[in-house]
Amino acid sequence: MKTAVQLRPARGEDVLAELVYGVPEIVAAGTLGPVALFGFDALVAYRLRSGRRDRLYVFRTLAVDDAMAAIVPGVRPRVRLLVHLRSAGRVRLARRLFAYLERRGPTPDTVTDDTYLRIGVALAGRLPPHKILVSLLTPQLTRGL
Repeated sequence: MKTAVQLRPARGEDVLAELVYGVPEIVAAGTLGPVALFGFDALVAYRLRSGRRDRLYVFRTLAVDDAMAAIVPGVRPRVRLLVHLRSAGRVRLARRLFAYLERRGPTPDTVTDDTYLRIGVALAGRLPPHKILVSLLTPQLTRGL
């Protein structure tokens, strides 16, 4: 089963829906804009912005539609939600994290779900995130060596 993610380019005050990270198998045309299709167990970072509200969802796709899984706007079917950020500043930090991972490794796909859960807690709290993000990845980096 494929997971569909609705993409929408920003047009004035319209909704922006973009991929921050993720490699779709297919990008198909849709009525509201392109639709990215992902296979099972793909990692996706999906940003939604409407007016001043900025959201980032990091999730893994599932093999089947699970009634207990998370519902993400613009994504069908349900997914395993790892991170949900609700402010522009935290979304910016997460985007920088994905850019850092793509440059220096490990690749975002190889980072464990537990690490993403810890990153989500760190970014949602009041800890100094610029210092904490790389330290959260340190066990991940040493585990792969």
